[in-house]
Amino acid sequence: MADNCVDDWVSGVDDALREWADEHGGESVDPRGARLLLDLMRDDLGLAGPGGLTPALLRRLLLEIFPETVVAGADEVPDILATAHRLVAFLGESGAVPAARAAELTAELDALAPRFAEVVTAADTAERQAAAEVIHGMMVAEGVDPDDAEAVERWVREFEALPEAERFARTEEYLRRAEELVVPPVRLAPEAELAAAARRSPLVAEALSGGSDRLRQAADEAGITEDAGDDDHAVLDAWLRLFDAVAVPEHDPSGGLSPAQLVQNELTGVLIHLYEQDEPTAPEPLAAALMLHVEQEYEVADDRRTLTAAVETALAEEIDNLVRWGVAETRDGGFALTPLGVWGVRELLLADGFVAPQVGELAEVPAADLVAGLTWHRHDTADEEIDGWLARRDPRDAAAELLEVMRTGTPGARNLAAAVLERVGPQAAGAVRDAVRHAPVRPYATLWLSRNGDPGAELSRAEYVWMFVDSVAGMMETAEPDEAVRAALAKAPADADMGALIDDIWRAEHPDATDVLVALGDHHPDKALAKAARTAAYKARSSRNGAAPRGGDASGSS
Repeated sequence: MADNCVDDWVSGVDDALREWADEHGGESVDPRGARLLLDLMRDDLGLAGPGGLTPALLRRLLLEIFPETVVAGADEVPDILATAHRLVAFLGESGAVPAARAAELTAELDALAPRFAEVVTAADTAERQAAAEVIHGMMVAEGVDPDDAEAVERWVREFEALPEAERFARTEEYLRRAEELVVPPVRLAPEAELAAAARRSPLVAEALSGGSDRLRQAADEAGITEDAGDDDHAVLDAWLRLFDAVAVPEHDPSGGLSPAQLVQNELTGVLIHLYEQDEPTAPEPLAAALMLHVEQEYEVADDRRTLTAAVETALAEEIDNLVRWGVAETRDGGFALTPLGVWGVRELLLADGFVAPQVGELAEVPAADLVAGLTWHRHDTADEEIDGWLARRDPRDAAAELLEVMRTGTPGARNLAAAVLERVGPQAAGAVRDAVRHAPVRPYATLWLSRNGDPGAELSRAEYVWMFVDSVAGMMETAEPDEAVRAALAKAPADADMGALIDDIWRAEHPDATDVLVALGDHHPDKALAKAARTAAYKARSSRNGAAPRGGDASGSS
């Protein structure tokens, strides 16, 4: 019943606004835009009616909620602001808000207009960049050469001609698979060192001398000649084309495969396995991992023992080849990729659409790209990336970049940026103090100031609760809810009163509070606290929908 009542005020205002616009002749109002603003007031600000709109809430609506929720282009900003102005004018003239409040809202709209244009433009740019990256990845995954302008144009034309539902489904499937196409970060040797290793590799010489039919055919297909080029880049390019040809032979399995052909078909998986390991892999577990994959992907005959032995023999021969070509080496009783092998495998992975981070590649990028890139790093390599990034920036400039990411980014981005900010020196105090006025940043900025000797900076209980919600919400962006809850509870102080914290979360003015409570209710190991979280989630929903839960009003007082 409460939901219906709350929805009625939006519909009622929407209908009355249309009548008002008709009566005012020239006062054209974008009905969809106005309805969107009203829906955001209800769903994200939790207003039980338009009378609850204040200048502070209007600022939060346009500078925080709108950019995170709505996809809008920078060119749409004037129309959005015009719609907001007309909506405020209607609310004032109709008496939905007092005349004095309407004047304050109008003044607030004028004051925040430049900043609104900035945040929408930034969000639009990030959205376009992300969309371009997804489209590029989809094309590569489907075998389109990004350098072939005609093929790219044809793919885009065919994709845009698809029904919206099919475009969405294909994109979702790509993103799902893309999550699996991520490998750990690696350090690459300098190009001169790699080129010297490629010159020493007998791979090219064996191919040109006809060492085997397979190599000779690979050299022909790769276009390798005696004159492979004298400069480092040309040498590496020739070596990589030949390595690509022998590493991915692609025997047709329809007519059956010999053990040797089967292992050659799965050689890329073996190379990826070696690429992902920090330590050398012994022959036995390497063969076992390959055999497990074979049993999952192929119809295997009953005599598994014979096939296993044959696969182990064929794998040993392929490893010998990789060692001879300088791709792999024996070390500490196992096999590992050489620096040339790491480079070559990474190049093949990138060509296949994998995310394959390189340690050191984030040093010169903007803070937003640093934060996005850190997602793929381990703790040790992340620390190295952060140190390299900070070393190239003035502390005040670094802080300003990070604070902007925290102000406009998602909870996950905010948490990562805050972690980097913790390593910025006290020279950044001025920039951090300025950021306190931004609600999403305030708790983190206050904590930073407190840790850096500001006696007036003290984290309030509400700010602590907000940060806890933000932290869990951030982890839920890249992890399953149960994993996020487990990690959050592990980080919580041993003496933390979780019951009181859960009771405070539903009152927190955080857009993800309900989702966090649902996760706690579903996955907290303490049954009593899980039940309390579920109850609090109900209270949060009711409060945000404008209905007062039993025992308290909509603002959370009791």
